[in-house]
Amino acid sequence: MKRKILVTDIDGTLSHGEIVHPHVIAACDRLRNHGWEIMVATGRILATAIDHIKSIGAWLPAVVYDGARLMEPLSGKVLWEATLPTDVVEEVLHIGWQVPLEMQIFTDESAICRKTDEETRRFLTRANVLVDDTLQTPHVTERVFRIIFYGDPREILRFEEHIGAVLGDVVDVMRSGDDFLDVVPIGVSKGAALSWYLERLPIAPEVVVAAGDHCNDLALFDEAHIRVAPEDAVPQILERAHIIMPSVKKQGFVHLVDYLLSGRWSDGRGSKRVVL
Repeated sequence: MKRKILVTDIDGTLSHGEIVHPHVIAACDRLRNHGWEIMVATGRILATAIDHIKSIGAWLPAVVYDGARLMEPLSGKVLWEATLPTDVVEEVLHIGWQVPLEMQIFTDESAICRKTDEETRRFLTRANVLVDDTLQTPHVTERVFRIIFYGDPREILRFEEHIGAVLGDVVDVMRSGDDFLDVVPIGVSKGAALSWYLERLPIAPEVVVAAGDHCNDLALFDEAHIRVAPEDAVPQILERAHIIMPSVKKQGFVHLVDYLLSGRWSDGRGSKRVVL
């Protein structure tokens, strides 16, 4: 039997916040019991994604750090990773230092920020992530996989345009939410990490279904046979989706699982749009 793989984003697609709805958990159990495998592709680090991964039984390697790392979910073993060059990190930090946005610098399952980055420190500390909040100058010595800027969506849009114009040839910049901007190594994306994994499988899967809701899921869509978006996804994602499912608030993932188990996905392989 050929493999069937569902790859899903977490925030805004699978769940809101830290709790996966019990109906979604049960649906994922049914999906796995019928031979499907589940994989997570998220902007989160493994430490903040692991509870979601365990809830839905996503035992395939996890795409984390918005694609900068591919990790075994239970052991934490790194299968693939990419870091930002030290000089590029400093350029990004210099450019963003005075921008009215919080800064999150992700190293190996830990983070660096400033004392003033209060929301960052609060969220990561609640998630039991080690946070060094003593950063006083735009300079770090640790390996950096990803830098996030967080805050007012209007400032995010302005900063996205600015940093893209200045450093667009050495970093990839993408929005992972209205108030989040990710800066990752050039060529890094959820889709690139998924492609790396799929290329190393001995036999290509029968079908890869990808579910996501924001711009950082566009590259993930490129690697999927069938693309799925919640009804409240950003326009760029909705335009490319083959399947539109209800929002997280309506446990849209349950509807998606029901559809996949019905077998109707094999009729046309995403050649026509389906609204669940």
